[in-house]
Amino acid sequence: MNKLTNLFGKIKNVNDEMFLKVEKITIVNKSKIYIQNYGELHEINDDMIKLSNMTITGKNLKIMTISKYFLEVTGMIFSVNFRGDMNEEKG
Repeated sequence: MNKLTNLFGKIKNVNDEMFLKVEKITIVNKSKIYIQNYGELHEINDDMIKLSNMTITGKNLKIMTISKYFLEVTGMIFSVNFRGDMNEEKG
């Protein structure tokens, strides 16, 4: 029992900051995605949303919710390209 208590004690001490730099993308369907820890918002229009590490392309794209760590995107989502992907536009 003591080993189990020590294990949970170590887990409780894990610093949340180590997770804040990791992007987490939840795709609900073709028209809604959630992005946690998205970095910076560089560009937005009806056909593209460009973030620090990814580009979302589609039609009628809108940011429905935005906070420091969370972004909700709706519209007809065609693709999500990550920085360094071969299909990403240069620029």
